[in-house]
Amino acid sequence: MTKKNEKGNGTAHGSEIDLPDIKKDPVTIAVETEQAEAKKKVDRLEAVESELSALREKIRGMEAEREKHAVALENAKVVRRQFAFNASDGDAEAQEILRAARVTQTEAALQLEDSQAAVDEAHRRFDALEAERDRLAASEPWHGAMVLAKDLLEKDGAKIDFHISGLIEVLSGHQQRLESLKMFARDSGRERAFGNCGTRQVMRVFSTRMAAIWPLEYEKFSSAYQKNSYGQILRMQIANGIGVNLEVEPGSETSGPTTAIESTEENAQA
Repeated sequence: MTKKNEKGNGTAHGSEIDLPDIKKDPVTIAVETEQAEAKKKVDRLEAVESELSALREKIRGMEAEREKHAVALENAKVVRRQFAFNASDGDAEAQEILRAARVTQTEAALQLEDSQAAVDEAHRRFDALEAERDRLAASEPWHGAMVLAKDLLEKDGAKIDFHISGLIEVLSGHQQRLESLKMFARDSGRERAFGNCGTRQVMRVFSTRMAAIWPLEYEKFSSAYQKNSYGQILRMQIANGIGVNLEVEPGSETSGPTTAIESTEENAQA
C-alpha cells in the first residue's frame, strides 16, 4: 500500500509520487503504549504523594482544633460543677454563670463532634490515597523499564548486530585460514598438528571473560581461558603443533597452558 504525495508548485495541478507506507515495529508500538500508560500512572502517583502531604498537614491542624474543642467542653463541665449548687440555692450570679456554661458546653460538644467527624473523614481519605499510592507504586519502575526497553530496541540491538556482523566476517575468514593450516599439516603427514585450532576458542575466551562479570549468563571454561587472550592461546596451539615447549621458553609468563587447553579440547570431544 502506498501514499500519494502531491506537490502543487504554485498551481492547482501537481505531480503525484508514490511513497511506501512506513510500518512501525509492533513491539515498539506496544512498548510505547506501555510507556505512555505507565507515565500517566507515574504522574498520578506524584499527584497522590502531593495530596497526601497536604492532607497530612491538614489533619494535624484539624486534630489540634478538635483538642481545643475538647478542652473547652471539659472547662464548661468544670464550671457547671463549680456553680451548680449555688445556682440551685438561688444565687443569681451563679445561675447566670451556669447558663453561660451550658451554652458553652453545648456549643463545644457540637464543635467537638463536628471536628471528630472531619478528622474521621480526613483519615478515610488519607487511607484511600495511601491505598492508591500502593497500587501505583510499581508504575514508576515499570515506566523506567519501558523507557529502557525502547532505548534498547532503538539503539543496542542494531549496534550489537552491526558488531556481530563484522565479527562474523572476521571469524569466518580466520576459520578458513585455520582450515587451510590444518589441511597443509595433514598433507605433510602431521594430521594432528593443529587439530585444536578453531574459532570456538574465541568464543570460549569471550564466554569465560563475560562469566567473570555475569556468571549466571555465561559458561566459564578452564583457567587457560581466564588468563590468556585468544591471540596467546592461538600462539600456544601453534607452538604445540610444531613441538615448541613454552614451559621453558625464556621470559615466558605462562606455565603449562597448552596442556590445559588440550585437556579441555579432549574432554569436549569425549
